[in-house]
Amino acid sequence: MKIKRGCIICEKGLIINVNKDGTYDEGYFFGKMKFPIGKGKNVKVGTMKILGRKIDTVKWNGKEREVEYWECDKCINKD
Repeated sequence: MKIKRGCIICEKGLIINVNKDGTYDEGYFFGKMKFPIGKGKNVKVGTMKILGRKIDTVKWNGKEREVEYWECDKCINKD
């Protein structure tokens, strides 16, 4: 099965051949990410301790958009 996606860095179009076993032959997939859109704000929901420092844990209370994170060969091989 072939799917069309775009590189999140340079926006180059990718045509990815997905095999029956779930492997693919073009680009690099890093998973799905959610990005905040529209009105909203980060609301403190707790704290956590990292390296001896207390930091706030926040959650976005507005709308989010989920996108797949793909990179092309050129962008993944930079530096």
